[in-house]
Amino acid sequence: MSTSEIAQLLENTILSADQNVRLSSETQLKTLSNENFLQYAGLLSQVLTDENSRLEARILAALTLKNELISKDTIRNQQYAQRWVTQIDGDSKLLIKNNTLIGLVAPEPRVANAAAQLLAAIADIELPRSEWQDLMKIMVDNTNPSQPENVKRASLLALGYICESADPQSQALTSASNNILIAIVQGAQSSEPSKAVRLAALNALADSLVFIKNNMEREGERNYLMQVVCESTQAPDVDIQAAAFGCLCKIMSLYYSFMKPYMEQALYALTISTMESPDDKVASMTVEFWSTICEEEIDISYELTQFPQSPLQSYNFALSSLKEVVPNVLKLLTRQNDDFEDDDWNVSMSAAVCLQLFAQNCGNAILEPVLEFVEQNITSDNWRDREGAVMAFGSIVDGPNKVQSTFYIHQALPAILNLMNDSSLQVKDTAAWCIGRIADIVAEAISPQDHLPGVVQACLTGLKDHPKIATNCAWTIINLIEQLAEETPSPIYNYYPIIVDGLITAANRTDNEYNARASAFSALATVVECSTNEVAEISASISSFVMDKLGQTMSVDESQLTMEAIQSLQELQSNILTVLAAVIRKSPGSVDGVSDMLMELFIKLLDKKDSAFIEDDVFFAVSSISFSLGSKFEKYLEAFSPYLVKALNQVDSPVAVTAVGFVADIANSLGEDFKKYAGAFMSVLGQMIINPNSRKELKPAVLSVFGDIASNIGPDFVVYLDEVMNLCIAAQNSKPENGTLDAIDYNIKVLESVLDAYVGIVAGLHDVPDTLFSYVGTVFQFIAQIANDPQLYSEDSTSRAAVGIIGDIASMFPDGRIKQFYGQDTISEFIKRTRSNPTFSQTTKDTARWAREQQKHQLML
Repeated sequence: MSTSEIAQLLENTILSADQNVRLSSETQLKTLSNENFLQYAGLLSQVLTDENSRLEARILAALTLKNELISKDTIRNQQYAQRWVTQIDGDSKLLIKNNTLIGLVAPEPRVANAAAQLLAAIADIELPRSEWQDLMKIMVDNTNPSQPENVKRASLLALGYICESADPQSQALTSASNNILIAIVQGAQSSEPSKAVRLAALNALADSLVFIKNNMEREGERNYLMQVVCESTQAPDVDIQAAAFGCLCKIMSLYYSFMKPYMEQALYALTISTMESPDDKVASMTVEFWSTICEEEIDISYELTQFPQSPLQSYNFALSSLKEVVPNVLKLLTRQNDDFEDDDWNVSMSAAVCLQLFAQNCGNAILEPVLEFVEQNITSDNWRDREGAVMAFGSIVDGPNKVQSTFYIHQALPAILNLMNDSSLQVKDTAAWCIGRIADIVAEAISPQDHLPGVVQACLTGLKDHPKIATNCAWTIINLIEQLAEETPSPIYNYYPIIVDGLITAANRTDNEYNARASAFSALATVVECSTNEVAEISASISSFVMDKLGQTMSVDESQLTMEAIQSLQELQSNILTVLAAVIRKSPGSVDGVSDMLMELFIKLLDKKDSAFIEDDVFFAVSSISFSLGSKFEKYLEAFSPYLVKALNQVDSPVAVTAVGFVADIANSLGEDFKKYAGAFMSVLGQMIINPNSRKELKPAVLSVFGDIASNIGPDFVVYLDEVMNLCIAAQNSKPENGTLDAIDYNIKVLESVLDAYVGIVAGLHDVPDTLFSYVGTVFQFIAQIANDPQLYSEDSTSRAAVGIIGDIASMFPDGRIKQFYGQDTISEFIKRTRSNPTFSQTTKDTARWAREQQKHQLML
């Protein structure tokens, strides 16, 4: 295939008016990619540089090749990288990279932008492998002040893309930090005449900051960089100002410890004056800077409470500047969007978030300036002032101590409830949100006699109002019930009849605008979950309502509906199933007589042609039935298994994760009787965990379910032990795939799921200790790993499970065979720390004491 032919196919995919031509062209491109990726990649890179091809084809060529090199899906991303490494020879790679660099300096900005994305995709594969070593020098040369504007801009754009997509711990970029910084500073400084170049440079700086730690640690370089950024905040162009403040936010987040002199000399005054900018984007970024300061100081405070020996130090920038900054933030609350239904982010929203963070960071100190603002504005004739006042009050509910908050809520709540009848939709909506915040965070401030009747009535009124207000009122009801149901006796149950009537009316809406209908169903589920025997009759009425509603949806002829109407119907069925599942779990005794009918209904839903949208919800509802019926659920397994196996095999779909959880439910429901099904399920689960196309969430889900199966089938698990332990050992030795927070959090989830597996295995094999003997060292090695990781040992449930294993294994081997593991300092220290942690539950402390007794017994053997 020639360059012109592939260019024509690319054109057809987006420009042809004939859908058949578009589909045929896409198919031909995909076929070429699959059959000869080397040729395909080369041709696409040639189209990018071919000035005779249409602009759209050149842009699409770069973006298509980029999408063949990187993916947001981790597994596919690795496969793409491997294909580039193995299927493209050195000369072809060089040709493609040279063509990309030619595209990067093209005078047409959109072609250059697409080339910049492609260049970053190639760099993402090659730089970690120490390849394309001259790339950073090329970037520096391209950003030299003497270069044309388009070359500088596109190269800085590419540099930003490279840094944005790279692993934060990338050694390749860290070692290139000098070149990165030279290129960026060349473009960002005030002597650069082009706005486009300066903007690209500042955006690239924000993305590269994590890689220039070494430069930031050197005072001279840090001073120069801060000077360039501070100068940019004073540029006459508002886009450059906003980008510069964006850089300052990232700098504060990454390099807080270096910021004291800069705050004193420049940043404090800069931000105070710029906060009053008439440009919303600039003002928002200035507010964001103070939000970042608060976030850092909140994190440092938390770290110091957990680890008093930490070298971290808070400079209390927010507290010391509160009296000057907060009044400016409060003024910005009144710069709301004019249109109530306009949800675009604006400076008023930024100010509200900033105020919430100031409250969390500074506690009681926030009260004086905010309450003064509230008092001055809550009865103003201008709706903006009233809305700003309520927003301010709601924003500081979380932070000051509960005694102070309760006092001021008692004073303000009548006025806020009154605003639920305001003439302005904006004011009513924010009043509903504010009441919801109070119910969520300081529910004890709502007096059962003085305030609760008014709060409930305001919510019921709001449920009939605009959908946005109705959604907030449903959320408030959820918070009220969840918080107040914990009291004994709870005053909320007196209002259950009118609350349920109001929610059922709201749930009968014909539309789901702003999630108003879904919110009402969610609130009904909460009503059920928090109900007691004294309101059992109310729960029964909800059950009747959702069953009738489900029956109505099942009788609809979907062939007569538009796609939009089908989607609305499925959303409604999803909402109904959520409440129904809650009813089933809350009243397991009521399921016996209707389980046949319910299972028949659920299978009908799964048999529908477009069942994918509600599959998750159906599985959750069926899981509730299995939970309620226990071993009696077995009679449905034969009919339901095909649907379960189908879901388990959809390893690239979220429903597979739900299905894995359902296997755990079945194992727990059937108990020992699950052993007759274990072989089939273990085989499928084992394949899921090694399937390269599996969603990453499946790995922790499957490891956890191994523990459920083991604990239920006991000694029958021995036949699977070696295979499962090999998977667990591989998982406990895994490391985060990169330095991002998502990767670190995922690795923690994997380790926690290994712990779940070990808990179940130890419990299941308790009576056959010899089968586990060879793995005891592995389990203790893992417990030591937990004991040395603050993210793991600081969690109550994790520490409880780990010390529980220590005790359980000791009781399995009373003959002294494993005594050496109990003499390890790490184990002793871990038990002691768990037992004395003041934030842990009594159950965890008791488990640790028991583990200590078992340890003592082992050491005496």
